[in-house]
Amino acid sequence: MVNTVGTYANFQSTLNDMSSVEGKLLKQQEQLSSGDAFQSFSDMGGQTQQYLSLTDTISQTNQYLANHQTVEANVNTTSSVLTNVISAANSLQSLIAQRMSGTESNGFSSEITASWQSLVGQLNTNVSGQYLFSGSAINTPPINDSTFPTLQTPGVPDAGYYQGNSQDLTTRIDNTTLVTYNVRANDPAFQQLFAGLAMAQQGNANNDTAALKQAETLVQQGIKGITALQASVGTVAGQLVTSDTNLNNQKLYYQGLQESIGNTDIVSVSTQVAVNQGVLQAAFEVFAKITSLQLSSYLK
Repeated sequence: MVNTVGTYANFQSTLNDMSSVEGKLLKQQEQLSSGDAFQSFSDMGGQTQQYLSLTDTISQTNQYLANHQTVEANVNTTSSVLTNVISAANSLQSLIAQRMSGTESNGFSSEITASWQSLVGQLNTNVSGQYLFSGSAINTPPINDSTFPTLQTPGVPDAGYYQGNSQDLTTRIDNTTLVTYNVRANDPAFQQLFAGLAMAQQGNANNDTAALKQAETLVQQGIKGITALQASVGTVAGQLVTSDTNLNNQKLYYQGLQESIGNTDIVSVSTQVAVNQGVLQAAFEVFAKITSLQLSSYLK
């Protein structure tokens, strides 16, 4: 047993060590309970800037992914509408061909009008109140649904039926890629289709085979153009899927980096807690021995 005045220095040292270990142990227990390696940014020291930078990067990635959901919904609906338009246009082409073959003209005008109404209904589709085929004029129906299309010059397509604008919708799907994701109903392919409707009515009214043939050709050209538009929409859809995959992978990587900075290393900290508890226990035992001495023991 230590029993001299010199033990006083050891006594003070033991108290200081106990206080230091208790402080470390308290911090480590907080780390284990919260899962956070640091209780404030000031605790991070030189890692603060990296941690905050990763937070910004993850936030931006989340925003890209959220934007993708809206754009993907529009793109998928656009592709579906174009499929329906192509189907309606094929039916229109068949109708015109039948009329040219000498089929009775009774009811042809009504059928052409019904084809027009079907196309208008498709192209005036909106998602969440926003029209898909009006360019950036998303609050305006792209097609005038009250007036059957006419041409300024017979046989020459124009966009007289169109009510939208000529500004496309674009979005940045990541830090480096900007895509155009809409289709406008004033595209030349649709102009050809609506010109075909106008010429079909004109040819039927005048029993003009040449006009009907021109109508058929215009519809065929329109179908070809719309098919190409649908392919371009598919390309954008593919870009979005690829970007989603890349962004999610990058997000996981950035989150891993951030967690390596800010999250508690459970195994390491648990080991440190066990060590410090042992040190503290030993210190308590020493402290107990010292405090058990009588004053006379220190004066020897």
